Amino acid sequence: MTALTLAVERLAAATVLSCHGALVAASTMQLETALSQALLRPQIRIVVDLAAVATIDCTGVMMLRVTAGIATEQGGSLVLAVPNTQIVHTLREGGTLSTIPTYRTVQAALDGDTGALITETDAAPAPTAWPLNRSERRTA
Repeated sequence: MTALTLAVERLAAATVLSCHGALVAASTMQLETALSQALLRPQIRIVVDLAAVATIDCTGVMMLRVTAGIATEQGGSLVLAVPNTQIVHTLREGGTLSTIPTYRTVQAALDGDTGALITETDAAPAPTAWPLNRSERRTA
């Protein structure tokens, strides 16, 4: 099983869920339990702190998207904060960066600071291991 630890901080303005480790298929049940509890609060506002998440796969992304949809349907919100470059790339590739507000800091997420949003243009494509264009390949 892939290690994922969670810390939950219930503030007046929001529930901050800090994730540590890998947010992948093998660990999504832990995340689902914490998110389900956050959805039970009277005023749903969830900030998922991704600062300590090393990797995320499509299952983790889908869990966040589904929960964000449920929160919105119930009049609340789910936002993301502090993803590393690889996480931003995965969120962009999965179409999530444009559907779930993603902030540079947890404080910006709590404040709803639109100036600190990570946008599609911030998400540069991940470098490829081998140039795809023959003209860019070096020969010995």
